Formats: sequence, structure tokens, C-alpha cells
Amino acid sequence: MAHLRLIFLGLLLVPELLYAGGIALRFGPPAVGSGGPNPVSIPPAGRDMGLSYVTDKGTEYNLAITGFSVASRQKTKWGGYSSLGAGIAFSTNGGGVGPYGGFGIELGCGGWVGCFSAEFTQALGFGFGGLASPTALRVGIMKWF
Repeated sequence: MAHLRLIFLGLLLVPELLYAGGIALRFGPPAVGSGGPNPVSIPPAGRDMGLSYVTDKGTEYNLAITGFSVASRQKTKWGGYSSLGAGIAFSTNGGGVGPYGGFGIELGCGGWVGCFSAEFTQALGFGFGGLASPTALRVGIMKWF
């Protein structure tokens, strides 16, 4: 019950989360070496997962195994988009706060199932443990509502 209270409190403090938008669930390959999408092999190690929420105002919230970011999203008419923002990134080298960037494509939007979504993201985290620079290539479904 305490978790629900925290979620509702967060929605009140950040009212932009209540706007209409879209949610995406994407999967990608596991990392090889440090700096990839799942360098520390956090279960499930066989794949990388990312969850994105995009408001109708173009603000994008990303949550993945390697961190959290908030970005501004610019979408084109043909389905491509780019994101630029900041967040927290983790890797085997450590973790920290730094810039975030990504680009992708969404095709076939408008149906009840959702649209095909593919993206490539790169983040940098500057911290006491060193530089974290996780990258991710993910494919999944984006559902706009």
C-alpha cells in the first residue's frame, strides 16, 4: 500500500505524467563487455529491457536496467525521432549523472495493437567509480493513447 501512495504522490508532484502520450516496451540483445545495455548481467541476462513513457508534450521518461533518463523528444512526419536529455547511467565502470541521447523509428502507428518501434540509445554517467557509457539497441512495441 505504501508503494501506491508513493506513486500517487509522484503523479501529484509531476503533473506532466498525467498527460496523454504513449508507452513503449522494447527488448534488445545482451551486452558483451562493459558499457553495453546489461554489462553486469543483471537478471534476466539473456536480454536487455527498456520502458519508455512519452507525453503528448514531447517529454520522454526512460527506465532500463542501466539507469533512468528524462529527455526531450522531437518526432518527424515519417516516423523517426531523436531524444536528448540527462539521467543516471550504470555500467561495470561505475555510475553517475550525465547526458543521454537516442534516435529511433516508429512505424505502423494508429492501430489498436501499437506500432513497431526500434531505437538506439547512448548515455554517459560521470561518477566516482569512473565513466559509465551504456549503449542499447532495442526493438519493441509503442502504444499511443
